[in-house]
Amino acid sequence: MADKSIEIIIPARNMGGQLSKALGTLAPQLAGGDTMTVVDDASTDDTASVAADTGAGVITLGRSRGPYFARQVAANRSAADILLFIDARCRALPGLLDAHRVLHASTDTALSCTDVRTRGGPTLAARVAAVQQPFRLAGRVGVPGRPDFYPTANLGISKGAFSTVGGFREMRSGADADICWRIQSQSLGRMAIDTRTLMEWEPRATMRDLASQWRRYGASTAYLEWLYGDISPSTFGTPLTLTEKLWRRVRQAARTGDATITESVARLVITAVYQYGYVSAQRESRYFTSPEPYELDDIETAS
Repeated sequence: MADKSIEIIIPARNMGGQLSKALGTLAPQLAGGDTMTVVDDASTDDTASVAADTGAGVITLGRSRGPYFARQVAANRSAADILLFIDARCRALPGLLDAHRVLHASTDTALSCTDVRTRGGPTLAARVAAVQQPFRLAGRVGVPGRPDFYPTANLGISKGAFSTVGGFREMRSGADADICWRIQSQSLGRMAIDTRTLMEWEPRATMRDLASQWRRYGASTAYLEWLYGDISPSTFGTPLTLTEKLWRRVRQAARTGDATITESVARLVITAVYQYGYVSAQRESRYFTSPEPYELDDIETAS
């Protein structure tokens, strides 16, 4: 299992309060040759010092260009065999790194993931997020007719495959699905999956922040559909109208088990926000352009 080295890459902007928790769960799992790198994305808090105090390497960017650019900077400089992309809200459970290492022991593996459970919490937003479970494997792997993908909350990519496709492309959201699909379409390797839950994710605490997250997801779905065709897991391969898609999502959101009325309503609100982001982006699709690779000079001179 120690044959292949792993570099954990975490982009972080003003996440000092979250970073120590994330790094504290990862540091005990490091094997010889493994490293942790935090890309401080022009933070104004103590993100960089928290990362350094926890033993991570730090790359500090003077100007923020988003989390995918930050990931690209660290990945381009990495000498590891496996790039493991997570974020500051992740809490690794025992066995996470070894699971990725085992998955990449196969010569036909280019991508890897394990299941991720979103934690609950005392706030309404945290309780809603725990019901939604946005990072579950379902809907991302095993969808008929569509290549697998997984978010950069827990995505391992072989350095060779990453370099061959040029890494991430310049996208605000959805670049994780994009790189997974490009790697597989170029026959560089498959997505290997450990179905165990080996990562937990700390949700946002306010409904405002949760709504912003889901509006961005909606816009990302619209862009990916423009780029690749209909990729919605509930409608993939089935021609449905926009109204039918919305009704399906509303019915899914209403299945909240023993949730309170307040939580059920809040989940429907978040679903509506997702749909608003989707429809708004779809209406602007005439302005969409194909994503471009990040400029190498920008990456090499980033500091």
